[in-house]
Amino acid sequence: MKIRLHGYFSLLTILFFLTPLAIAPAMAQAGQGELTGEVRDQTGAVLADSTVSATEIRTNQTYTSNTGAGGSFTLTNLKPGLYKISVEAKGFKRFVREGVQLSTGERIRVDVELVAGSVDESVTISADASLLRSESGSLGQVISNQKIVDIPLNGRTFISLVALSPGVALPPASAFPRINGGRPRTNEYLFDGISVLQPEPGQVAFFPIVDAIQEFKVEVNSPSAEFGRFNGGVINLTTKSGTNDFHGSVFEFFRNEALNARNLFAPKTAANPKKPVSRRNQYGFILGGPII
Repeated sequence: MKIRLHGYFSLLTILFFLTPLAIAPAMAQAGQGELTGEVRDQTGAVLADSTVSATEIRTNQTYTSNTGAGGSFTLTNLKPGLYKISVEAKGFKRFVREGVQLSTGERIRVDVELVAGSVDESVTISADASLLRSESGSLGQVISNQKIVDIPLNGRTFISLVALSPGVALPPASAFPRINGGRPRTNEYLFDGISVLQPEPGQVAFFPIVDAIQEFKVEVNSPSAEFGRFNGGVINLTTKSGTNDFHGSVFEFFRNEALNARNLFAPKTAANPKKPVSRRNQYGFILGGPII
């Protein structure tokens, strides 16, 4: 289990990070990912009782499942990240597939064909899973951490990045987006699988620090049955969870009218001697690492 500490602490923040530990077994794929598929031999026959493991590269955390009578497997509640998948069965070479990228709220299908031989031998494939997502009919887009970090954000809120997804509009003077034509107050907001939406008056109770966001997915159309209580769209966000090494950062975002240029059409006069006041100091720190 990993933990990430933030420079801003409050009772709400503490509850926000501790609650998933208590309810995670009962949650669906909101804020998590899923791997599924079938294991067959070279003749196309299904292989029951094969061992399927998915290892998250950053933390070396491994999730394991066995195939059923139909040769199928499902690994649920996977954290977003880069995975290595291995499959073993008696009388067959070990199958390894590296570089499978799993994003927030995704269900990826990985079908495996085992080759007869010793389990001490292995067949390794270095390729991501197919871009075709056949396990879900939902439409959406994942906004990656790289975009969150690189794109300037006025006010340091990630909400404006939701408009990067097709089918989303951010009305002028509105704090919330329209998703798939819905009203701004009819969307659902999930942070690490927890709803932070206040149904009345349709406000979000808590916004995470931008530097603590790993990624988020905007579900635009036809989300699965695990989502509910909305008629617009779903913003499914995942925070960073730390790795096996300690990483952190200290930041300050500074604004002051002394750094601004005067508006060309508002010359300095006796009635308007100064630039408009614009001052902001937002600072904090982020620290993440393993719990020993």
